[in-house]
Amino acid sequence: MLSSYLKIALRSLWNKKAFASINIFGLAIGLATCMLILLFVQHELSYDRFNRNADRIFRVTLHGRIGGNDINLAGASAPAGPALMHDYPGVEAYTRFSTGGTFLVRNGEKRFLEERVIFTDSNFFNFFSVALLKGDANSVLKEPKTVVLTKSTALKYFGSEDPIGKSLEMGTLGPVRVTGVCEDVPSNSHFHYDFFGSMKSVTLGEKWLSSGAHTYVLLRKGYPVGKLTAQMPQLVRKYIGPEIQEFLGMSYDEYIRKGDRFGIGLQPLTDIHLTSNLENELEGNSNIKYIYIFTAIAAFILLIACINFMNLSTAGSAGRAKEVGVRKVMGSVRQQLMAQFLTESVLVTLFALLAAFALVVLILPGFNNLAGKQFDLQSILNGRVIASALAGCVVVGLLAGSYPAFFLSAFRPVAVLKGSIQSGVKSGWLRNTLVTIQFVVSIAMIIGTMVVYQQLRFIQNKNVGFDKDQVLILHDTYLLGDKARAFKQQLGSLAGVSSVTFAGYMPAGSSNNSTDGFLPENADNNITPYRTTTYQADEDYLKTLGIGLVSGRNFSRTSGGDSASVLINESAAIQFGWKSPIGKRIRTIGNGTPESKRLYTVVGVIKDFHFRSMHERIAPLVIFYGGDQYQMAIRIKTKDIPSLLKIVEKTWKATSDNPFAYSFLDERFDKMYESEQRIGKLFAIFAGLAVMIACLGLFGLAAFTTLQRTKEIGVRKVLGASVFSIVSLLSKDFVKLVIIAIVIASPLAWYGMSKWLSDFAYKTDIEWWVFVLAGILSISVALLTVSFQSIKAALVNPVKSLKAE
Repeated sequence: MLSSYLKIALRSLWNKKAFASINIFGLAIGLATCMLILLFVQHELSYDRFNRNADRIFRVTLHGRIGGNDINLAGASAPAGPALMHDYPGVEAYTRFSTGGTFLVRNGEKRFLEERVIFTDSNFFNFFSVALLKGDANSVLKEPKTVVLTKSTALKYFGSEDPIGKSLEMGTLGPVRVTGVCEDVPSNSHFHYDFFGSMKSVTLGEKWLSSGAHTYVLLRKGYPVGKLTAQMPQLVRKYIGPEIQEFLGMSYDEYIRKGDRFGIGLQPLTDIHLTSNLENELEGNSNIKYIYIFTAIAAFILLIACINFMNLSTAGSAGRAKEVGVRKVMGSVRQQLMAQFLTESVLVTLFALLAAFALVVLILPGFNNLAGKQFDLQSILNGRVIASALAGCVVVGLLAGSYPAFFLSAFRPVAVLKGSIQSGVKSGWLRNTLVTIQFVVSIAMIIGTMVVYQQLRFIQNKNVGFDKDQVLILHDTYLLGDKARAFKQQLGSLAGVSSVTFAGYMPAGSSNNSTDGFLPENADNNITPYRTTTYQADEDYLKTLGIGLVSGRNFSRTSGGDSASVLINESAAIQFGWKSPIGKRIRTIGNGTPESKRLYTVVGVIKDFHFRSMHERIAPLVIFYGGDQYQMAIRIKTKDIPSLLKIVEKTWKATSDNPFAYSFLDERFDKMYESEQRIGKLFAIFAGLAVMIACLGLFGLAAFTTLQRTKEIGVRKVLGASVFSIVSLLSKDFVKLVIIAIVIASPLAWYGMSKWLSDFAYKTDIEWWVFVLAGILSISVALLTVSFQSIKAALVNPVKSLKAE
């Protein structure tokens, strides 16, 4: 019986190749898109789950409110790990990270600037499931100045040689000994490093009021994390309370009564990548909202593809009405007919699945580029995925084919043999509803895409408070040492250079700025210090970056007193409560030493500028005058940037034998929004696919409608109706469906995009014209799709139409 069903199904598909091709193509696009999205979602959800004890590992975080400012830090106090393990038997182990910054690493003639360097406790390779290929996990990091390299890094420095026991020169650390080689950290980890140094090589702070290390704890099996979390207030009071008394001169209870607070949190390891956006994250994380969005998109695109199948199958059913009638007269029962049509449906989905796999193979490289992933064919073409796809395909085939099967098998034999193709069920409302749903999804995605691009354009065009164009950043210029000042003068004398500056931090960077506590000089000791971002810069910083001076003066090399001078931004002046800040002095809370409690005089107030992402509001800023030569910025005034870049590189190499590394300031800003740019591109592609698939469904419904109204069209033409009037008649009902979809989709899209924009401190408005443009675009595409069938029907000879009836 099954073989008979298959033969008839194949014959039917062959006889209607055009309809079958459209059906298979539409389903294939939907299935391929769904597979790629679910692959992306599955990878995002798998982050850090490769660790054997992932469900028992938690990151220790710091939270609080100081001086009216909220703090949420991914890094914890260095003593937190040991204290947790000592005080609470539910903690089995802890390990800590201390980020190392950038190191110039050398092995003979091979030298590279390495940024992915971290120092960690000796139990790292027993704590996390990063496979150690060479070395003993219990001893590789027990000694100072020892390091474990990833497999790819060992290959880079030592080639095929065994690196164990060999030395590398690591910048200020001097020689370090390689004691182990590990696998490269998996892509689905929230941290990625190439050098794992011994924690004994660096000095960690001993104070609780600092975030000196990223700390992780492993709980004992069966120990509830809620029980440990509930005891954190006592831990804070025990260890942090005395430091508040020491530094702020008030008891912990007074500190709390003033409205400030300090807390320790425990964050599940597997939640970090999708739900954490704290200060001092090891890497930029993703957002769980995108997982919800893309999962919904996958479901909606698959739904649209299934709706198309139903509508196209229904549209093609009129041609099989007499076949159904004959088979019923010959004794076929409804169940047999339904089985036949469901077999055809499943067969179409299987063909579509094969086409979908072929599409995935073709577009996977492009998808990887868009999504920032490295999926390979093995990720798709493996037994589990294929089995799941086949099972899903059969389910989709049965569900999508159920309505056409009921529809076709319900034809009354006497009626269809007389030429009538009226169904036994009133199904028009269902088909219209399905098409409306398709366009609701499509229009919402079009609006979403436009809002994403509008926000990106807003970010790119918004005045950031300085001139980010034509600025070249040289990295790690501290490597120049005593030659730095002469190097700066050489570059400043070049014809294509306007000005040059050294600074500890450049906008859109992630290094060498810190957050410190400050108070006005005469402030009451009971006032909580204000959290303020700080870094060092020289006298050319404002000129080179084009930062405006509101009042006062800039730093000056000739002013001997500027070592105790600071510039503050407008937000800092507001925070300190000053209307006339010039000449006012601020003091630090220090770390217990007299030298740390210095007074600094405000000599200038600068305009607020965006030195971080627009996800955050502009923070209060204090800039110290100093010789921090961590980075250099060069203001370029020539249009021939490639030629100037060659001259700068040549000058660097004449001054230093260290690697030449650079970036452009505007590109650094763009990179901060790389995730949003990817989301925008993916949104645009998926919206386009949704519209295309929806149009295929509309094409099917238009074909069905024109077929049903063939006689009516013929009569109207005989009575003098024009082609335009007939096309208008056939199109207006579909336009109504699209208008209904616009009305439904607009508020849904507005709500969803408002939620997305809430992640930005500075955001665009969702303009009314976005909805109008999306509506016009949708109606235009719908009319274009429907007109193909309408014009075709309107041009048919009326005699032929009436004769066919």
